[in-house]
Amino acid sequence: MYTEHELYKVLTEFRLLPSDAIIALTCKHYDIDTILTFDEDFKRVPWLKVIP
Repeated sequence: MYTEHELYKVLTEFRLLPSDAIIALTCKHYDIDTILTFDEDFKRVPWLKVIP
């Protein structure tokens, strides 16, 4: 699915918590481009559109 290197890159580049980074990478893997959440941190992830 994704490597530890990809996870570390997302953690540091977008300043996400580990669980949020896993969610973001899982969305990327399954070509999910929209996420429904009140978590503002996901707005820093370029491949995700956030709907509050």
